[in-house]
Amino acid sequence: MADHHDDIVDESTRRIVGREALRRASRLVQQWRYEEHDKRQLAHTIIKILVIAAPLLFVLTYFYYR
Repeated sequence: MADHHDDIVDESTRRIVGREALRRASRLVQQWRYEEHDKRQLAHTIIKILVIAAPLLFVLTYFYYR
């Protein structure tokens, strides 16, 4: 009788611990996705700035040294 009860308790405990581990892993993955999204947005912003600044710098340098 005690062994059967222990088996049920052990199984329930594993299930609860497993669910919590999955939740924790899910939160870590979600946080990682947010960080990657932020990095992607920063990269796009930097590229846009370079696309605008490079030709402008080229033109200013051209006229300065002409």
